Amino acid sequence: MKKFIPALIVVLGLSFISTSCNDRGLLKDIIKKELKKDKKDEKKYDCPKLKLNFKDACKTPDGKEGFVNKDCDCETKTTDKRFDCPKLKLNFRDKCKTASGKDGFVNKDCDCEIQNKEDYDCPRLKRNYGDACRTANGIGKINKDCKCEVKNTPDFDCPDLKKNYGDACRTANGIGKINKDCKCEVQNTPDFDCPDLKKNYGDACRTANGIGKINKDCKCEVQNTPDFDCPDLRKNFKDDCITKDRKKGYINEKCDCVAQ
Repeated sequence: MKKFIPALIVVLGLSFISTSCNDRGLLKDIIKKELKKDKKDEKKYDCPKLKLNFKDACKTPDGKEGFVNKDCDCETKTTDKRFDCPKLKLNFRDKCKTASGKDGFVNKDCDCEIQNKEDYDCPRLKRNYGDACRTANGIGKINKDCKCEVKNTPDFDCPDLKKNYGDACRTANGIGKINKDCKCEVQNTPDFDCPDLKKNYGDACRTANGIGKINKDCKCEVQNTPDFDCPDLRKNFKDDCITKDRKKGYINEKCDCVAQ
C-alpha cells in the first residue's frame, strides 16, 4: 500500500496541473482519503512496520522461526512466550478439558476451569471428584462427599513394609530391592573373602570380647587385648559377674561365674 501511494500522488499531481480548480479540489479529496486509508491500515497492526501483531509468526534475520514480541522484534522460540500458560500451550480463556473430561476454559492460574458452576461435581468448591485440594493436614483429593481427603499413608505395593516394588531395602546379606513377592531380594552380591560372614579380610567386626578385624582364617580377631586372668571373658579372678540364672557372682579360679 505504501508503494502504491507515492505512485498515485505522482499521477494525480500531473492530473492536478492540467485540470480546472473544481477538478483540483476533487483530486485533493481523493489524495486525503487514500492517505487516511493507509494510516488506518497501519493502525490495524501492533507493529505497523512489520505489518504484524504481537505473537504472530515471523522469521529472524538469520532465518529462524520465531514470534513477534512486545518490542516488535522477531524472537526465537527457545522459550515459547506466545502462550500465557506455556506448559498447556494455551492462553487465558482458551478452551480446555478438565481432568474429569469436562469442557472448560484456562483461568489466570493456568488451571482448566468449568464455565458453569452447575457443571462441577462439587459446585460450592468449584471442584470435581479427584481434584487436588489442600487442608491443614496436607495435600489431598476431593472425595465423593465433596470433602478434601488427605491420605497420610500413601498406597504401597507392600503395605506391611511401607515399600513399593523396586524400592531399596537391607537384609543381613546386604542391600537389595523389593521384589514382586514383597521380599528384599539382594542382587549382584559381591564376592567376599569370607562369604559366610559377608566380610573381607581386615573388615571391622565385633565379638563378646570387643571390636576387632577379620583375619585370614575368617575369624574376628580382637587386637590389643589386655592381659586378663580369663581372656575369653576379659575378666580377672574375683571380678563381678552375672551367673547364668541371672544372679550376682564373681569369677573363680576356673574362670566360672559363681554366685556370691
